[in-house]
Amino acid sequence: MNRKRMYLLTGLGLLIAVTACTPTATTETQSTLNNQASAELFKKHVSFLASDDLLGREPGTPGYQTAAKYVADAFLELQLDPGGDDGTYFQQVPLRRGIRDRDSISLSIVDGAGVSLDLMENVDYVVGANVGNSVVNISAPLVFAGYGVVVEADDRDDFAGLDVKDKVVMTLRNTPTHLQSEERAYYGAQKRREASARGAIGTASLATPTTEAIFPFVRFVKSGMLDTAGMGWLDEHGQIYTRSPNLLGGASFSIAGAKKIFEHIERDWDEVIKASQTDSGVTPTFDTGLTINISANTDLEDIESPNVVGVIQGSDPLLKDEVVVLTAHLDHIGVSPIDAEDTINNGALDNAAGVATLIEAARLLKAGPQPRRTIIFLAVTAEEKGLLGAQYFAVNPTVPKENLVANINLDMPVLTYNFTDVIVYGGARSTLNEAIETAAQSMGIKVSPDPFPEQGIFTRSDHYRFVEEGIPSVMLATGHADGGGEAYMTHLETHYHQPSDDLTQPIDWQAGAKFADLKAKILDTVANAEQRPVWHDGDFFGIRFNGTFQSDLAD
Repeated sequence: MNRKRMYLLTGLGLLIAVTACTPTATTETQSTLNNQASAELFKKHVSFLASDDLLGREPGTPGYQTAAKYVADAFLELQLDPGGDDGTYFQQVPLRRGIRDRDSISLSIVDGAGVSLDLMENVDYVVGANVGNSVVNISAPLVFAGYGVVVEADDRDDFAGLDVKDKVVMTLRNTPTHLQSEERAYYGAQKRREASARGAIGTASLATPTTEAIFPFVRFVKSGMLDTAGMGWLDEHGQIYTRSPNLLGGASFSIAGAKKIFEHIERDWDEVIKASQTDSGVTPTFDTGLTINISANTDLEDIESPNVVGVIQGSDPLLKDEVVVLTAHLDHIGVSPIDAEDTINNGALDNAAGVATLIEAARLLKAGPQPRRTIIFLAVTAEEKGLLGAQYFAVNPTVPKENLVANINLDMPVLTYNFTDVIVYGGARSTLNEAIETAAQSMGIKVSPDPFPEQGIFTRSDHYRFVEEGIPSVMLATGHADGGGEAYMTHLETHYHQPSDDLTQPIDWQAGAKFADLKAKILDTVANAEQRPVWHDGDFFGIRFNGTFQSDLAD
């Protein structure tokens, strides 16, 4: 998972699903796949991809290239059609990697009298990575914009009355609690774009008691210490693709750091937090009268790292141009620069298991009847760097973009127990939901509700990059029944993004095969349904990203 979205200590591993079709169409197209996934083959794929030899599969490294070749060879053996560049299985993703010069990083805040606040790096603040510029040197007024959200439906604009042009905008982390959880996550991700659109040149986020309970500041510190390499993908002009082009840099502050800032501007931090925790979450907004200085140097390097693309062509003359995409991220976080006996982050469950599921689902579908719609199997790069490979494909697909009708994503299935239920995050947003329920029921698997609705996990893995292009998308997780909740939390707290996410875990290989069986049945149902997946009428994300709705097909 990505810097993942897993910004949840209690959260659930990025996974989501959105499922398919009207009741009649679903019944008519229930999967008829009879062959079953192989636990032996599933284990073989995970064992290779999570081996020490691949050194954690970081994009741009020989280990990742070896993993990509392995997946391409598997596609070739299955006789999938190449779906990448120039008749190959590879879609090369142009990336820019930035390694920060830690000695160059500095941050200070100065009041109108020239007095500097007493701030300590990694205690009060961390400076964010930036791959858009080799040199960041910001000196600008600091303004406070509350949560920094703009909600048209509520006639709310936290930037109203604030002049943020050429300034650094400081906001509370997270979003107001009255918003629906997945929509809250959307508005949280929009903060930087809103600030950039108004001319801000930087952002600063402040931890709160709520966010500290979910993702403690110490984890920001750890991420900054271990993951000094940032990445972005390059557009056709050789520039970093961004939706916040004015922003040059930023920082995150702990509660202790935030209190120091508010004490220096003679504002009551506790009163601001109290206001932020009301239903509306509206707080005062103001110019702080402070100046913030941020500087950092970054060594930039342009690299390429491939997505791996295999295709099963559709058979129906009317439907074969419609494409269903199954995704799983192939990359992981590489080698940790720490003094320890084991420094290789093998990523066995995150996400070698997801890629193994993808390969096995491809094998089952290739061996079965040819689907009516085309299916693309896509192993993406640089998910851990910000969902970059998925975004690159969604913005620059190797088929006409208008042909993409659905995405189903696989990310970090926890397979250390025999799961009996699955969780569909955001599933109710589109007609994909019924396809998942139909496939699950055929295998005696229950579909359970989201155990962490406050986390807004719908926006936190590769499928969301397809959502941003208006495409109904899903992520499916193994559920929390029959010991699943304990297994999930054990992985999250003990093994997630750690060298211990390796083959020494008690992985249930038969559960992996069952997960692949389920994925294949879902894909088969969606690919053969009478109608393409569409957003439910009035869905928030469908409207936001100009998607296709049920009423559009009725018309």
